[in-house]
Amino acid sequence: MHYQHRFHAGNFADVFKHVLVLALLRALSAKDKPWCYADTHAGAGDYDLGDAGARRTAEFADGIGRIWDSTDAPFAVADYLAQVRRLNPDGALRRYPGSPRLAEQAARAQDRLLLCERVPAVAEQLRGALGSDPRVHLHRRDGYELAALLPPAEKRGLVLVDPPFERADEFDVLADFLAQGLRRFGSGVFALWYPDKQRHATERWRRRVRGECPREVLDLQLAVSHPADGEMRACGLLVVNPPYAAQAPIAEALAWLAPRLAQGDGAGHAAQRWPAGTS
Repeated sequence: MHYQHRFHAGNFADVFKHVLVLALLRALSAKDKPWCYADTHAGAGDYDLGDAGARRTAEFADGIGRIWDSTDAPFAVADYLAQVRRLNPDGALRRYPGSPRLAEQAARAQDRLLLCERVPAVAEQLRGALGSDPRVHLHRRDGYELAALLPPAEKRGLVLVDPPFERADEFDVLADFLAQGLRRFGSGVFALWYPDKQRHATERWRRRVRGECPREVLDLQLAVSHPADGEMRACGLLVVNPPYAAQAPIAEALAWLAPRLAQGDGAGHAAQRWPAGTS
């Protein structure tokens, strides 16, 4: 059975990822030139939090549910909350946007979305959610094949790589995709989401990227408690070619989110900058 994000929509990892992705897109929008948002594993577009699967796991309660009513959020988090509220205009939290929906809402008239989704049923849901928007281009194909579509015609943009980590070799494939993507689109912003469930595998991958990546990398991390092998308590986002304009809002957002999403001792956040080609 393939990974089904409806069980996890709106959890702490989604909040972390989506706040940062939206901040990166806002930074790209600081210039009038168009950008392309490319998503390798797009998912369904948005999710019903009243779905039986979402209710059974109720992961959103310790994610978006923790901050839904916040009025003191810093800019990047407030922006994210405003975008989620667009799906919930009556004020009750019923639906949650995936990354493609947030990107569509952030996109200007001149911008474009390039979305890949391999699973046929999920791809149809995505088409139903976003397919009528002429700025959105959908591809039912393996997300790692997106490298062949780079560089985009806009010559600037964000590539989100957010795989389900179902494959035993996912970290290796992820690193290979980044290397291929940067060869084709060296000026692009690449954001690679990763879980921190198996510390040895995660650290081996991070060392590989640190040694091989020819560009500057910002490694952003959030933990809701002490990391534990096999359990989803921490995750990260590697941002290659991080836009300068996004960095202060992201730092402020992580400092605000970490205590509010904490679920136990050891919760916190970190940000490490890797100069190009470090080892």
